[in-house]
Amino acid sequence: MTTYRAEQVVNISGWDCGTEIELRMVVKFKVHPGSKATEIDPPEDPSVEVDKVRFFDGADELTLPWSISDRFTSADGFQSWLLSEAAEQHQCAVEEAAEMRREMMREEH
Repeated sequence: MTTYRAEQVVNISGWDCGTEIELRMVVKFKVHPGSKATEIDPPEDPSVEVDKVRFFDGADELTLPWSISDRFTSADGFQSWLLSEAAEQHQCAVEEAAEMRREMMREEH
């Protein structure tokens, strides 16, 4: 199972004061590909297993309570976002491997 890494900017804003802070959220996760239906088992959709969620203010890692990470990871769109990130990273890896094969073939001739 491949481990993926995704990141995005998280904004924290003061409602009345207008202050806004941008944090970087870094997520390490694995994707379970799911499975097709069999005669005895129903199909399983792909799913995400989050290994770690980290927050950074510049280079400084922040220690936030688990409940903050939980609010993100339990949100409806979070798993979809991670599945999309994994698919994009997988496609880039496939294209990079193909390019490396083409380059090796050019060098052999």
